[in-house]
Amino acid sequence: MATYETEAVVLRGIRYSEADLVLALYTRAHGRVSAIAKGARRTTSKLGGRLQPGVTASVTIHEGRGDLGTIRGASVIDAHAGLWVAGHRLQAAACVLETVMRVMPEAEPSEETWHLLDRTLGLLAHADPAGPGPARLHPVVLGCQAKLLVVSGLLPVLGSCVRCGAGGSLTAFSATAGGVLCDACGTGAEPVEGDAVAALAGLVGRPLAEAVSAVPPPAAAGVERMIGLVLREHLGVSLRSAAPL
Repeated sequence: MATYETEAVVLRGIRYSEADLVLALYTRAHGRVSAIAKGARRTTSKLGGRLQPGVTASVTIHEGRGDLGTIRGASVIDAHAGLWVAGHRLQAAACVLETVMRVMPEAEPSEETWHLLDRTLGLLAHADPAGPGPARLHPVVLGCQAKLLVVSGLLPVLGSCVRCGAGGSLTAFSATAGGVLCDACGTGAEPVEGDAVAALAGLVGRPLAEAVSAVPPPAAAGVERMIGLVLREHLGVSLRSAAPL
């Protein structure tokens, strides 16, 4: 048993017992972990307000004999306060937090994921709405999800047919095959628009701050669907915040 201090982003909090919170955290030192904050829901507790979803905090965690650690202390590093003043920002952040929680494995630290999550929340805290569509299709959300595919080694082939290597007209997508398909190889596969393929490639290749420029609004739903198909195929994950596949 040990006690350690680390930076952490709160991914989710679930009420437990009369006054406790069970938290899913993405920590810089240990990756995704679960911990209980005892008494955090009491009005007198100093922990509750410091452990809201989307908050980056310095936390002290005591490791017990099971998988659930215990929060011994927490101080806010960045509350990302801008998320809480606009509904679209909070909804977009919730999509990102769910993605990290369900895609990243437990107890496997990733510096790339840590910086990506921190950068995403920082951008969303000041983000304007991305058109009339739902917050889950905000380019910064899609950009974070696309880059998580890279970190996880799940990025599909986007520049040429994954089966024959042909370029040109790439009109289908198969998560099982591992990428886009040409007209000849794509029979029975998922149809895909070229703009959506180009947008996903752009999200991967450009800085997250340029995500809005990489995704034309009509392409956003196609990008989300390709990401969702990859996650379902390789991880068995269907995001609750995304459109049904």
